[in-house]
Amino acid sequence: MSLNRDDNRFDILRLLAAWLVLFSHCFPLGGRSQDEPLFAALGIDTLGGVGVAIFFVLSGYLVTLSLERSPDLLDFTRRRMLRIYPGLVAICLLSVLVLGPLMTALPQTVYWHHYLTLHYLENASAWFVQYPLPGVFAHNPMPYAINGSLWSLPYEITCYLVLAGLSLAPGPLRMKVTLVMVGVAAVLLVRPPSPVLGPFDPYLWMDYYHSKLGLLFALGSFFALWRARMRPTLWHALPLLATALFLPHGTVQLLLYLMGLGTLTLWVALYGRWLPRLSARMGDWSYGAYLYGFPVQQVLAHFKLHEASFPGYVLACTLVTFGLAAVSWHLIEKQALRWK
Repeated sequence: MSLNRDDNRFDILRLLAAWLVLFSHCFPLGGRSQDEPLFAALGIDTLGGVGVAIFFVLSGYLVTLSLERSPDLLDFTRRRMLRIYPGLVAICLLSVLVLGPLMTALPQTVYWHHYLTLHYLENASAWFVQYPLPGVFAHNPMPYAINGSLWSLPYEITCYLVLAGLSLAPGPLRMKVTLVMVGVAAVLLVRPPSPVLGPFDPYLWMDYYHSKLGLLFALGSFFALWRARMRPTLWHALPLLATALFLPHGTVQLLLYLMGLGTLTLWVALYGRWLPRLSARMGDWSYGAYLYGFPVQQVLAHFKLHEASFPGYVLACTLVTFGLAAVSWHLIEKQALRWK
């Protein structure tokens, strides 16, 4: 299957995933956590979780193809860094230099000399995630969190590192990825459920999100590497999802849900010709929406827009976030990708 923009719907699915994360975050950030619609209805996942799952399975597919096209790991690494870091560094600097001074309840001198201000820049590493800035959003429904979306970046980077490491080991990459996928699925199945273990407690050297998101990334990589012999189909995805809905909550249900959702996502991305195609001139706003959505939502919640009108809050968050995502793409991300 070609990845020509005329032949697939990866771009619009990533944009949809970014909006699902944003929409899902509107509930806790607007003080209505219990109203998150998908979790309230099914109890398996939130709409934000679905969005993150879409991101990871598509990333596994596309990043694996990028590895295949790269002449060496240095080129692959450079491509990944040019995609991740320019936009990330920009939002971290804007958060510390603009958002923080404008929104802090502390005197400016205290803000600039506070240890959290400098530590927040560690987010630009995509590995050490810090959430607060001193005195910022102290009275929001979700206080002090500047950009809660960044939590998934270390897991994304980990997936890149594992894939690169597998490419150096002897043997066909598709066999190694298949074995890793099966192994991660096995760890997910035997992991004790919460509250016996919390999501960030390690089990067999992986926390819950390493196994959950790693499985989705590996699934995307699996279909990329076996694409000449195997393709994701609707008739594989729907039975998995339907079975998951009727099972009791547990690791088997979670595994079937993730495999079904990941397979469905790839089937739609590759064969969903009924979806509208985004113009190549528009570019890819999904990463910018991921980076800017949470801070925008916190700013609007700070000014109590969620109390005046929750639908208005959702609409304003969407419009402002996507506007900033467009600016980020055209002024920062697109310019950095020219160096690829």
